Amino acid sequence: MKKNNFKLSVFLLLPVLILALTACGGEEKKPDYSENTVNQVTQNVLALMQRSVNPKMAESIAAADEEDLEAFEQEIASMGLNIEGQAFQNGYTSYTEAVKGDLGEIVSTEDSPRITVDDEGIISDITVTGTKTFPDGSPRTANVEIMMTKRGKVTSVVYNVNRTFGEKIENAALNTVLGMGTTFCLLIFISIVIWIMGIIVQGMENKKKAKEAPGTSVDNVVSQIERKEEQQKISDASDDGALVAVISAAIASILSEETGRAVTPDTFIVRSIKRH
Repeated sequence: MKKNNFKLSVFLLLPVLILALTACGGEEKKPDYSENTVNQVTQNVLALMQRSVNPKMAESIAAADEEDLEAFEQEIASMGLNIEGQAFQNGYTSYTEAVKGDLGEIVSTEDSPRITVDDEGIISDITVTGTKTFPDGSPRTANVEIMMTKRGKVTSVVYNVNRTFGEKIENAALNTVLGMGTTFCLLIFISIVIWIMGIIVQGMENKKKAKEAPGTSVDNVVSQIERKEEQQKISDASDDGALVAVISAAIASILSEETGRAVTPDTFIVRSIKRH
């Protein structure tokens, strides 16, 4: 259905182009880049673009795919106008936006364009006048910029609506506000994301610490028990030493009485003590 709509749109445009090309139908297809030739190509492109804006036609052309544009390009080329399908699509979209916007329907066109030729190709700039007016009552105009290669193929068509200085400042201010607003919104969004990520990371760290806390308490308890056992061993060893000294003194006293001579604890060794 989309292809049929596009073909219908192209069919509606072809009669205008055929009439525009009638005056140069017997000429060679390859232009010699004279002013007359560039002017003729410019007028033909304008005739192809400038029709009353039909919403369905504009929608069909805007939605045309690469295959549709290639077929249209070949069809137009067979009638003597060499224009890229994409250039036609973009140009027609630019034209419909200008007509629906500040320019209005085009009522007149300059007789000849301003031509610039450089190493990259040819630029044809021509002024058109619309039905809408500036605040001072003068009719609004637009510069149509048509770019073509040195081989005569149209590569770009743009309708640039002329505006007053105040309108330009207003548009510039609006674009600035929109740009800054978009930037601030993006920065706020990034800040919120970073804040949420911080909360998530902190929560994960808290959970990790909570899981590690019980194990740490057990380790502390075990360490305390080991320290107490070690201290008990030291205490027991100290008690045994005192006990050995007392027993040694008692034995020395008994031996002194039995032998009738003085016996000291250092003359014998207590090797073990059995507790009962």
